[in-house]
This record gives sequence, structure tokens and C-alpha cells, in this order.
Amino acid sequence: MGSGKSSLGRRLASELRWKLIDTDREIERRAGMTIPEIFERRGEEAFRELESRVIDDAAASEHDTVVALGGGAVCREGVMEMLAGAGQTIYLKMSAARLVGRMSPVGRAKRPKIAGMGDAELTAFIEKTLPEREKYYNRATFVLDCGDASDGVLLRMMLQHINNLHIE
Repeated sequence: MGSGKSSLGRRLASELRWKLIDTDREIERRAGMTIPEIFERRGEEAFRELESRVIDDAAASEHDTVVALGGGAVCREGVMEMLAGAGQTIYLKMSAARLVGRMSPVGRAKRPKIAGMGDAELTAFIEKTLPEREKYYNRATFVLDCGDASDGVLLRMMLQHINNLHIE
């Protein structure tokens, strides 16, 4: 949530000249509405069902594809393992403070679970949610401890990781 999966995924796919599947955008395309509208009209369960179908399709997609997932996408048993079986998975590990600092009010409004939260409330939400999610996130094949690195540095680190895999 807010680590830059979509923006860094887009840049990574561009650098590699690979296809990009942004699961949130694909969910919106298939549903014909935004994620907040899906939550409001159909509920979170319907959103998660559609998300699961999109992830299944992404995992079965051709090689040379970057898949950018929503923050809760892998928080079901078996999802991370399925994705790892299809290719490399990367967890962009960031502190709660860094995640809060990266999310603008506009970006927050697009996320139904945090829309309208101020910094203090969002920090508390992330500090509660992140440990619950990390048991899934830490199953990634590559955990990138982002520290205070810029997006450019993070992109170079991901590229180096992927290029090293192709050399071996």
C-alpha cells in the first residue's frame, strides 16, 4: 500500500521492454468502474473475487511480464506461492512512516480502506495492517529493503536482481 508497486512496475516494465499488467487497472477495466466504486456498489468480497481471477490470469500470462499487485492481493494462502511458481516476486519493504509519506490525499482517496484518513490515522492503520500482511509479503522471492532509497535507486536494484537471474 503506497510503496510504488504501480509506478515502479510501470518503469520496470519499460526498462525491460516487457509487458505490464497492473492488477488494479485490469480489475477496473473488467468491472467497468473504479475500485472505490466496486467496494461501494459490490463490496470487498466481490472485489477480492475479481482480483483473484485477474491474478490467476496474470500468473498464467506469457513470460517477460511485470505484474503490479494491489497491497492486499497476496494476503490469501497460496497466492504468493502461485506467483513465485510463475516467476520472480519482489516485496518493496518500507516502514509505515515512509508509506504514509508517499501517499498523497489523492492517492489515498483511490484506496477504499484508507480514503479520508489523515496522517495519524493512516499511520495507525498501516502499523496494525503491515505486520499482518508481512507474513505473506516476506514469502517473495526477493525482499527489497527500501530504506530511504529513491525510486530511481529502487528501480536499479530491481533491474540488477532480474539481470542477475538471467546471467545465472
